[in-house]
Amino acid sequence: MSAKSVPAITSSHDDNDVIEHADRSAEFVVSPQFACHYDANDAVLWSSWMPRGIPSFNADLLHDLERGSQMIEGYFSGAAATRPLDYIVLRSGVPGTFSVGGDLGYFQRLIVAQNRARLTEYARAAVTVQYRNFTAHNLPGVTTVALLEGDALGGGFECALSCDLVIAEKHVKAGFPEVLFNMFPGMGGISFLTRRIGRSAADEMVRTGRQYTALELLDLGVIDHVAETGQGMDALQKLMRRREHQKAGHAAMNAVDRLIRPLAMQELHDVAKIWVDCALRLSPRGLEWMQRLYQRQLAIFGRPLEAAGDYAAAEPISRVAAAA
Repeated sequence: MSAKSVPAITSSHDDNDVIEHADRSAEFVVSPQFACHYDANDAVLWSSWMPRGIPSFNADLLHDLERGSQMIEGYFSGAAATRPLDYIVLRSGVPGTFSVGGDLGYFQRLIVAQNRARLTEYARAAVTVQYRNFTAHNLPGVTTVALLEGDALGGGFECALSCDLVIAEKHVKAGFPEVLFNMFPGMGGISFLTRRIGRSAADEMVRTGRQYTALELLDLGVIDHVAETGQGMDALQKLMRRREHQKAGHAAMNAVDRLIRPLAMQELHDVAKIWVDCALRLSPRGLEWMQRLYQRQLAIFGRPLEAAGDYAAAEPISRVAAAA
């Protein structure tokens, strides 16, 4: 089972958005920041993002993810016999990092300019991406998996929690640092976290801004599996093999879970509106703390979005919030 094999091209689909290969695998040509590889033999879609500069959800990447989700739904919907799909896996192409979350530099510029329209559009795109992932892109029988091979903060953690399964390597830390600059996770994090562990525990995690280890997150019920460092992919493949003869049952239980613990798209939009209002009222002190966190990101990951960056992290990103 591999996300990297690329056989010879034999045909294309939908104006070259999807490139198909002789072994029925396929590549989704979304953008330089986001790509997918479909392994038909194992019925897995491997998705990977590599944001420019700081590994955050910049506005272009969010729109790439939204378009990619629509491509995935269009390609696989009603085609189970010829394009079997059991899993969609979210990974990062940035070494040592799943995602640091929202684009803090972009947020600062929009807040200073009091640009409600662009902040609202960013929030809309973010919650749309999260919700489509939460509903497995409207594809029955598909299980979504977040594979955390590096740390996840803020919106990166929100994205992971929108999946059916979260697997993290042992060294990983995750959390919501937004309270440090007088904000909150407004793109679904509170909703997804509350569904998993209840209001009280979710409230504690969000209000403290603390970073949690993978083992702590497992004990709390936030994530589903912990793998040894460097063995996240192996752990995921073993889980898929274990579930091979029960995968339909597990997928059905995921669907049942969405019924008994529902989450409405309107809820996410309403929370995002509060987030926009909160951002536009952010005090100079809050902006100063956001800037400090952003500067730490720049120090770790190199140049900002506008310039080409070196993606290799010099230190774990969980230190960013701790040092802010």
